[in-house]
Amino acid sequence: MIRTWTAQLTIAACLLSGTAFGSPAYEEINASLNRPALLDQAGRLTGTYRIVPGRLDLAIDTAEPLQQEIPDGPSSNRTTVPSVGYYVKEFIPDLWGGTKRIFSRDNAPLVLIGIGLTGLAFTVDHQVQEYFLEKKPMEHPANIGDKVGRGYFPVVVGMALLGAGEWSDDKKMADTGVVTLEALLVTVIATESLKYVTDRNRPNGHDNMSFPSGHASSTASLAASVSEMYDWDLRIAVPLYMVTAFVGASRIQSNDHHLSDVIAGITLGTLVGSSFAKYQKEKDHEKGSATNISIVPVLDGSCKGIVLNWKF
Repeated sequence: MIRTWTAQLTIAACLLSGTAFGSPAYEEINASLNRPALLDQAGRLTGTYRIVPGRLDLAIDTAEPLQQEIPDGPSSNRTTVPSVGYYVKEFIPDLWGGTKRIFSRDNAPLVLIGIGLTGLAFTVDHQVQEYFLEKKPMEHPANIGDKVGRGYFPVVVGMALLGAGEWSDDKKMADTGVVTLEALLVTVIATESLKYVTDRNRPNGHDNMSFPSGHASSTASLAASVSEMYDWDLRIAVPLYMVTAFVGASRIQSNDHHLSDVIAGITLGTLVGSSFAKYQKEKDHEKGSATNISIVPVLDGSCKGIVLNWKF
């Protein structure tokens, strides 16, 4: 864990007779402000120094104590929404970084669970297909699921999130929109590649592009990227994955996919979407830990000087 310490150096030059010399006044200033020298809520150690005409002058308080609150440094601007041009410039590096993140060890449980569930689904594909064809539980809404699961729906959602984030100055929302688009692109490439490699026939016999379900993977990619960006808030994750399940079931009802195709697609989309969101969050964390220096002028009564705020 990177520990961030904040050192604040306050230089106040008070023009009196004689030459000013530097002396630490940490205890005196804290006493004048009636606050103990403790760690702040962010866990950063705060120290204050200033130049005064002399310790005797300081003791009799010829210079007014610093009253002006020190503004936050550049780190407070980390939540400022980047421009669309910035996102375009970072698109290719983020694609590479997010793709590498897919192969991280912490994704192993998800991969193993997905492979296991897909394997079990293979054993009941025929029975599930017969049930849907005989009972037709989703005969009418199947067309809706087909439209929702198409690639352009996640694209529209991603663009809407990016636009809304830029308009409302919400960086997380804008980042989520970009992450959704990046994850969708990689998901589509991975899905189409697996379709050609597996060469599995569809239940209706139309072609051999059955495994995995592209509708399911695209919808799951959207659900996972948004859910991960918002720390799997159930108010967001549950509705999104209900939509994903609805799309998957509609593909079985339309006789375009087996159950195992749908489960494999959901696993793939979840893996890619969550990985890209994790990469974005980790990148933001690294930027937040970077060194920041700011210099702020201070004018307070008889005290004039500058504040140097250095995070390291």
